[in-house]
Amino acid sequence: MYNYCEPKPIVLKLTDDWGYSLRQKVAEQLKNNLNRSGAERGSAEEQGFGLLAETVIKDKLGLLRADGSEPSIGYDCLLPSKVKVDIKCRGGVLPFQQEYPNDDGIGREAKHNFFARQIYDTSLDTDIYLMTHLETPSNRELPGTKRQRKWILYICGWVSKKRVLREGVYLPRGSLTEQGRTWFTYRGQEIEFYNQNLNGLANLEDMLKIDQNDVVADENKKGGINLTRVDALRIVYDLIGRGVLNEKHLELARNVLNLPGKVSPILQSNQYFHLLRWLKENGALADKEITRLKLIMEDKPFEGI
Repeated sequence: MYNYCEPKPIVLKLTDDWGYSLRQKVAEQLKNNLNRSGAERGSAEEQGFGLLAETVIKDKLGLLRADGSEPSIGYDCLLPSKVKVDIKCRGGVLPFQQEYPNDDGIGREAKHNFFARQIYDTSLDTDIYLMTHLETPSNRELPGTKRQRKWILYICGWVSKKRVLREGVYLPRGSLTEQGRTWFTYRGQEIEFYNQNLNGLANLEDMLKIDQNDVVADENKKGGINLTRVDALRIVYDLIGRGVLNEKHLELARNVLNLPGKVSPILQSNQYFHLLRWLKENGALADKEITRLKLIMEDKPFEGI
């Protein structure tokens, strides 16, 4: 039986002889078995990251692929309890962080992404997802070299497929998302699920304790909000302006989310000041509204290159 713990990543460095041998093994497998078909399939690079995470975890736990037969289309390994596990991995040159810093002083909580079409595909038979992140060097072609120090796997935690379906937030192509100081749009159909809502692992061997009762319990678990605290408050601001929510909802959100500072806008603050000055020029407001805005955000002049 699994015992819940906070989701803090387990760090496995793949820079020693053991890690390099697994990277070599994966590079060879990828060359012979690259998946070039299927909905929302990952790139060759992404498939390599996923296969490396799967290989590392199964090697550490002594698990054969699925039940020792050919790989299943829906899951990567079978636990002793017959719980089916699909291992998810995305890679990047940055380490995994539970919060990503922003200039407003409020960290943005880490999230994980699922391809929506895979989650909604009932033929992809899995019970739980194990979420991982692979930190790579800038040259990310497998197997890499023995001198590269940035092949590091972060094992973040697990969640049942049914809870991802029930609680995750579906975002269509082109949706805007924020990560620390960076904004980008999604190229695919994504489901966001936040790291803080995963089931953590005290050590990797805790995976072997997960049984069907744990899966059912997670399927019925009520997790936290799958938004950053900043985005949640931004949505409340917007809906107050649209007449859907009111000040009591704002106060409730502030108290529950426990934000330590002022939430920055999505657009640049200079655009807000530009609008207020334009309204003033058209006689719609006075200096006091601009002064009030300065208590909330900063007008940023050009400071040179």
